[in-house]
Amino acid sequence: MSGSVPRRLSRRTMLGTAVTGTLALGGCAMGGTGSAGPTTPRPTSADNPFGVAVDKPVEFFNFEGGYGHDWFDVPTRLYNARFPDSKVTYKSSQDLPKELQPRFVDGTPPDLIGNVGLDTAGLVKQGRLVDLGPVLEAPAYDTEGKTVAETLLPGVAEVGVYDGKRYSVPSGYGLNAVWCSGKLLAEHGWTYPETFDAMLALCAEIKQAGLAPWTYQGKYPGYMWGPIMGTAEKAGGRQIGLAVDNLEPGAWQQEALVESAARYGELHARGYILDGTAGLTHTQAQTYWAQGKAVFIPCGAWLENELGDIAPKDLEMTAKPAPGLGAGDALPFAACNGGPGGDLLVAADAPNPGAGMELLRAMLSVEASRRRIEVTRSLGIVKGAADGADISFAMTSMSSMIEAAGADVGSYWMFGTWYQALQKEVDNATGALLTGAVDANGWAARIQKKADAIAADSSVTKYRREAR
Repeated sequence: MSGSVPRRLSRRTMLGTAVTGTLALGGCAMGGTGSAGPTTPRPTSADNPFGVAVDKPVEFFNFEGGYGHDWFDVPTRLYNARFPDSKVTYKSSQDLPKELQPRFVDGTPPDLIGNVGLDTAGLVKQGRLVDLGPVLEAPAYDTEGKTVAETLLPGVAEVGVYDGKRYSVPSGYGLNAVWCSGKLLAEHGWTYPETFDAMLALCAEIKQAGLAPWTYQGKYPGYMWGPIMGTAEKAGGRQIGLAVDNLEPGAWQQEALVESAARYGELHARGYILDGTAGLTHTQAQTYWAQGKAVFIPCGAWLENELGDIAPKDLEMTAKPAPGLGAGDALPFAACNGGPGGDLLVAADAPNPGAGMELLRAMLSVEASRRRIEVTRSLGIVKGAADGADISFAMTSMSSMIEAAGADVGSYWMFGTWYQALQKEVDNATGALLTGAVDANGWAARIQKKADAIAADSSVTKYRREAR
């Protein structure tokens, strides 16, 4: 079975974060194939387009990650202004599969889910999610005369489509970046390198100065495959990532991808990674980086908010693209990868799915998006939401990175969303690469073997990402 997706499908940029488990969605594990929607549809109206059960609560279950939940007060208020007798409940966890699998089994999943870790493609296949197209077609909360879709930034309304229906909506705009301290670089007279040869030369200077050039979220090495893939695409073009996502034969053994992996492997071989990094959690590694013990760290747009008060006020958090391989690169140095991310899902078997859709619509309002931008210090997806918002140094840096890339902002890679077993293998192989357990060819061969097995497995639904 195969499906097609639009050009800018996004992937949540946790890139191997605290949740790497997969919700077991096989029929025996879930006790059935799920339903295609609420068992008893409720009446709708212009004021209640999704059939909210107005006297029943609505539950939002969110991944407990770097963005926190302080931003959720505004969508709660907007929702309750329309449905005052429907109490809003917020719950969260860092392990959604563990918390929610039993609830899917017994038919009581949350109404709205902020997903990291659940297998969205598997949930779609079993009919356990609501088509969210009507949410985007509904009137916007606070932009008169516009639908929700018409208020979203370019590319946002195109994501989350499986076999022609939209089953997820993004919560924000993510960015794959290498982070550094502008203050630290300026103090030492260092300039961020545009090629990997220049990166290795700078790393030698950094090490001589008594600092570690790099660290990464050691227990979750998937953070590092983002820069590896970014460098590979810069060298070989966007077809590198397309081939990977589309499970093409030999995709992981493309010359540019293997060469990129080899260069990042040199960081370990030359002693340019902070001692003990492989045993660090994501928060420990990020703390050491913020304290100036390492100069570079890979991360998504949530880094600033996840650090919180740990980050010095004068850190000057600066986002940079992955370096290229050299003069023959297919893409300019400024090219990067980003886009709308964060799966927001409505469960078909939830007690009040219409309320989940309505709460989602409130979250996509200008007011709620502005609140999220200011509280989480992350990029938004709603037009005009950033106008007048308090923008941090890191947010300004991310915006500048996107602006500099222009048309060379590439889509996120989708294989981790579609095939979580492949994502796990990439994470594990990358951890082995960065500790010297395998070389670049071994890294590529190991991942390709898993990709080939998935491609040959007729029980796995296949998806395709098309070139923009």
